[in-house]
Amino acid sequence: MTLKQEEQKENQKPFINWRRNLVILWTCVFLTCASYTMVVPFLPLYLLQELGVSSSSVNIWAGMIFSVTFLGSAIMAPYWGAMADRVGQKKMALRAGFGLSLCYFFSSMAQTPEQLFAVRAFTGFISGFVPASMALCSSTLPAERLGWGMGWMQAAVASGGVIGPLIGGYVSEWFSMRFSFYVASGALLLATCAVFYFVQDIVDLKARQKAKETSILSDLRLAVGNKKLLYIMGLFFLVQSCLLIIQPLLTIYVKELMGGMEGAVKASGVVFSLAGIAGILAAPFWGRTGQKVGFARTLFFVMICAGLTNLCQVFVSDIWQFGFVQFVFGLFLAGAAPNINAGIVRTTDPLVRGKAFGLVTSAQQSGGVVGPLLGGFMGTFLATRYIFVFTGIVLICAGTHIYCTKVRKSAGGSSW
Repeated sequence: MTLKQEEQKENQKPFINWRRNLVILWTCVFLTCASYTMVVPFLPLYLLQELGVSSSSVNIWAGMIFSVTFLGSAIMAPYWGAMADRVGQKKMALRAGFGLSLCYFFSSMAQTPEQLFAVRAFTGFISGFVPASMALCSSTLPAERLGWGMGWMQAAVASGGVIGPLIGGYVSEWFSMRFSFYVASGALLLATCAVFYFVQDIVDLKARQKAKETSILSDLRLAVGNKKLLYIMGLFFLVQSCLLIIQPLLTIYVKELMGGMEGAVKASGVVFSLAGIAGILAAPFWGRTGQKVGFARTLFFVMICAGLTNLCQVFVSDIWQFGFVQFVFGLFLAGAAPNINAGIVRTTDPLVRGKAFGLVTSAQQSGGVVGPLLGGFMGTFLATRYIFVFTGIVLICAGTHIYCTKVRKSAGGSSW
């Protein structure tokens, strides 16, 4: 195809204001992640205080409730991703946003751990707002702005991780933990309406209609056939497992460091927020760095440094030391997602990108199943600080593998 033909083809495409899309989607992902971290990290305390679960069984219940949401999402993500290739990412974001808003509302009305378990299971089946927003944003960003833009989108995730726990901690203290679910539901509804009214989707309807309807099994065959995509799926699984292995135990660990329940909810909110603040500061930087020096090389560096930081948890003896180590950990691990997401865009065709993001989300959510269950199990016989050390060793091994298989074989460090 000649340069003139390429220009004519480009001129036939509908105009997409990628800057407006980026700003609106950044805000919506921020609100969605804030809604999540406003309530979900405090579920162990919600089980103890509101639903009457005993201290001896709260770790098991917390692990199950965390994991069931990710299990449902892992099952459904390839289906929603394939559907997005046919109808557009915007419709998938709307479906997930309105559904999640209802789920958070119903969570506030749970009276038993079994009811909360059922609501969280349904939440997993209809989720997918953030992956759809990420795919929608990546499809409209110029190629030269991809790493930068995905870094900012990851910063939106981190920003929600900052504000959510702070709001959740104070709302729980001033009103109740149940009221936090109402606030989260309203924030999700607002984000979904913003997508509906202001975001443009780069849907080529003729091309979408030609896309074949495929089953989850055929999508898995597609992933196995694309070795680079399969590798990216494995990385997301690993990072998500390491992040969430400790989540069911974290608020209880904060309570132990503080020597009691008084102020534990607010302190947990502050500690959760520190990693998010680090993500806001670091994610755009790591995205730009990946664009300049190579996505794989940057990913190798941040994984090694995050793992080494987690090893320092063995020396933590009070809440301030714990908060500092969490902040440094967040500075480095914030570089993982934007560089892995850039790898998805580089290794997939635009017409099946929704399917690719769905498969990667499935792998990520599978890590969300394994992580909390493993953490809840390990927490019954192992001190929490040593679980941090375990995740640090896993991250160091993963970073070493990235270096040996990707960075050393590529002069630019960007090969997938």
